[in-house]
Amino acid sequence: MAISNEENRLSAEDKKELLDVMDKHFQIFMRARSFTPYIDPESIINLLSFKLGNCLCVSTPPIYQEYGYTCHIIFELDQFDTGEKYKQYQDIGHWINQSFFIELKNILDTYISDWNQCPLKDDKYFELLRLCRNLFAHSSYQLGYKQRAGYDQDYDQALRLYKKYFGNLIKNQEELNLSITDFVKPFYEKLVELINDLL
Repeated sequence: MAISNEENRLSAEDKKELLDVMDKHFQIFMRARSFTPYIDPESIINLLSFKLGNCLCVSTPPIYQEYGYTCHIIFELDQFDTGEKYKQYQDIGHWINQSFFIELKNILDTYISDWNQCPLKDDKYFELLRLCRNLFAHSSYQLGYKQRAGYDQDYDQALRLYKKYFGNLIKNQEELNLSITDFVKPFYEKLVELINDLL
């Protein structure tokens, strides 16, 4: 993959290829999440009214339907009959969201071999992506997002940037909100926009 010496930018062909790979990654992510939609604990009671025998039917939210991923998922009622079972289900979605960012950063690193010479090197959105990638990859998928002892500075820096750009989403002072509609999709779209404009 050639980077122009004059501008330190990707060639038009490589930029198109990078954006195509990112788009495929995003489509797979959205497909995976369409099978694991967020279920609000309070809505479980409402969903139980649509039960089919000992089952409950969950339709995918409109955000996935926009991409052509319309599903009606049938769960046995006992999938949510304890708080622990509900948490396990919700954790699957968080894990997929974390994995999306880890792989997205790896895709970018495949195309941008020297971030120090890249026009995006000082962009804070890409810094947030880097920090999220490290945070998620080195937390053993623990969903509290806290790093091991000695890595608090990276966590604090990630939280500061997150608050700067997505502060209205903070659930409490320690947890990043990985909402698809409010964070993942807008953040991804901002990264695509910056690549189009600057790389």
